[in-house]
Amino acid sequence: MQRRTYLTAIGGAAAAGLAGCAGRGVDTDEADEIGTWADGHVEFGLPPFQDAEELAAEYEGVFGWLADGFDVTVEATPTTSYSAVVESVVAGHTEMANLSPIIYALAAEEGVHPLAINWSHGSDAYHTYVATRADTGIETLSDLAGATVAMVDPLSTSGGLFPRYMLSQAGLDAGDVETAPGDFDIDWAFGHGASLDALEAGHVDAAAYGDFQHPDDDGIVKIAESDPIPFDPIVAKPETPESVRERLTERLVNTPESALEDHRIDRFGEVEPGTYDPVRNVARTMGVDIADLEDDDA
Repeated sequence: MQRRTYLTAIGGAAAAGLAGCAGRGVDTDEADEIGTWADGHVEFGLPPFQDAEELAAEYEGVFGWLADGFDVTVEATPTTSYSAVVESVVAGHTEMANLSPIIYALAAEEGVHPLAINWSHGSDAYHTYVATRADTGIETLSDLAGATVAMVDPLSTSGGLFPRYMLSQAGLDAGDVETAPGDFDIDWAFGHGASLDALEAGHVDAAAYGDFQHPDDDGIVKIAESDPIPFDPIVAKPETPESVRERLTERLVNTPESALEDHRIDRFGEVEPGTYDPVRNVARTMGVDIADLEDDDA
């Protein structure tokens, strides 16, 4: 199988740009420093793990909190692939980004800085599920030999690399980032909800998705669950000064509940050293390297 072209054009900025409001808790020195770093405008890269407009709306409260704290504008920049979002922040096209765990584990080598980790339902970790329909007769991962499995994206942590790793651990030839599986087929859905939709509609035999997605169909049966995966980090571009990083982290960690009412997460926490080591190990096992984020012929 030829290598997949991972990098695609970055989508246009969403209409979620929010102006900062001077006088609403703005520290002048902090605002000046952040404003200088961002040239008054923070572009925030978002990966395509759900509909771009819905995702931008979800972050609106967070963007408003950042904007008000530093008297800048903050605007969502949706991207068309998981690798495109890291390319945008590594290259400095966006000042900040939300990265998938796998992408961050690799991009850390390119100098991006972790600012905060997402928390949901009281935890900073989540799981991959592999599910099937009750009528398929599939009970274990090894039963998926010869089946078609819906997955999210080749570089999605919970919707691509972790489920393939789990299938390989179950004794199946799951391929790697450069090769197709030998024992089953993958239908790339490019969304966690879309992966489940394909299963519910009967287009595939099983589906992989993150546990922040929930089936609508009572006939969907989970057959496997991954080890804990640390949630997504928010990062800053490589050239970000330490003082700016510290101020951004402090602001994110202190985001009020009111700014997260429409968000899929509960709060932001600080990133502890070694948090993403297990994710990096899976990436290496599945043959992923930062070189795989470079553009290539399809």
